[in-house]
Amino acid sequence: MDSNAVQILKSPVYSPLASNKQELLGQKHSSVTVSFDETLVIVNDLVLAKRGRYLSQPEILIMRGAWHNREFVEIAENSAYSVNYLQRGVATRLWDILTKTIGNGKRVTKKNVRNFLEQLAQEYYPQSAFTSEEKSFPVKNWIQIIGSKPPDISSFYGRAGELSCLKELIIKQRCVSLVGVAGIGKTALAAKLIQEISVESKPKFDCIIWKSVAHAPLFQDFIAELIELIQPLELKLDSPKFTQAMVSVLIKQMQSCRCLLVLDESDSLFETTNLEQHLEYKLFFRRLIEEMDQSCLLLTNRVFPDEFEDLIIAGRPIQYLKIKGLETDPAMQLLFDQGLDDEEKCNELIKIYYGNPLELKTVVTRIHHFFGGSVQKFFENRTTLFSSQFQAMLDKAFGYLLSKIQQEIMIYIAEELTLNSRPVKFTSLLNGLNQKESISLSISDLITALEGLEKQFLIETIKDSASEESSFTLQPIVKKYIRKNIPGQVHTSNASPELALTF
Repeated sequence: MDSNAVQILKSPVYSPLASNKQELLGQKHSSVTVSFDETLVIVNDLVLAKRGRYLSQPEILIMRGAWHNREFVEIAENSAYSVNYLQRGVATRLWDILTKTIGNGKRVTKKNVRNFLEQLAQEYYPQSAFTSEEKSFPVKNWIQIIGSKPPDISSFYGRAGELSCLKELIIKQRCVSLVGVAGIGKTALAAKLIQEISVESKPKFDCIIWKSVAHAPLFQDFIAELIELIQPLELKLDSPKFTQAMVSVLIKQMQSCRCLLVLDESDSLFETTNLEQHLEYKLFFRRLIEEMDQSCLLLTNRVFPDEFEDLIIAGRPIQYLKIKGLETDPAMQLLFDQGLDDEEKCNELIKIYYGNPLELKTVVTRIHHFFGGSVQKFFENRTTLFSSQFQAMLDKAFGYLLSKIQQEIMIYIAEELTLNSRPVKFTSLLNGLNQKESISLSISDLITALEGLEKQFLIETIKDSASEESSFTLQPIVKKYIRKNIPGQVHTSNASPELALTF
């Protein structure tokens, strides 16, 4: 991707609807007669403000059909969705959200939705010589997005709490790190954030830079590119040649304006095996955090960097935000929008995959491909599947990130969960590991190892409400990985057939 590409986000949705928005809103309306597409522009903005995301394609399909007084059978005929899915799944939730946004205290239904839309149009498109922009949609101060292109997030679910917290953190802190397992939605959340703050009426930043650094660029090239992006320099003989002098130039630029620098997939910068590069990046981040005053650095990481721990202890303005799986409602909406309609089974999928958006999308794709879209048939042939990203994450962890003790801990927990289906208590874990011939483990060694596993989101910690003792468990997909990739380490001979299948 061209790293010098300049992006300006002018709508939170990358869709034909969004591309037509300016044209629709720029027209003068001499009457209140409007088209469905014009009313859809208004409703989409209201729905976004209410639930944090736009109408889905199935929802728009139903609204359009209702506008033209079509039956559900007719609406479904020219679509990829079943009548049952549209009528009993999508429509019910659609009328609920429309009731809350445009109902004015009355229930919105398929029969009356057009009346509500036309009433809404009268409010937004009054008879006037003014354009709609002047009356209802004031022009906003768009912030320029420079650098790499952020990902498409037209299908974004939930995260209202995380977004609100993140908007506060980027103002209060000089560095914020989004951390979580593969596929959990760190990049999508960062993209959603800049999408929203880029259209605020009173912008908090002058420029936003989005840069993916998964390829671990050479430090000097990285700094030179950032300098060029913020304030292009003429080539001069006295331009800085040494890296720390270049960093000084970059910091001065970021001190002269309010800049949000987003570095996506930044783990690679901290994991480089080149010692010189590692030290250069370490010093760069320290200087940036200590010397910036108006700007902010936003990182997406699998794991919060060890290099930042000392900075937090020293009281530097840096904080991390753990990103967990989607809550039930947005996760359910994701599954419904992917074409599933069995609410009970969908809820079970959400629990198995801990609300991880990528894992849910991956399993849905396989359900459609191998089971004709039937979640019931999938569960009749029950197994646990995971994405290539999750596989790569665990390969990397077991390949060289985890210590021998940490690997033994995960294997032991997987064994106990398979046999007893209960989280493993701290004392049981300590005693069980020490009974193995090859292991001699102190309490401090175990605590240190567990803290590392928690930091990498490879184990789940549960607190007993009465005793306050910690117990530990694994996500089903992590258990499945251990069984699949470490043969002979997990014994299932005494486990029930049902447990073996769900492993």
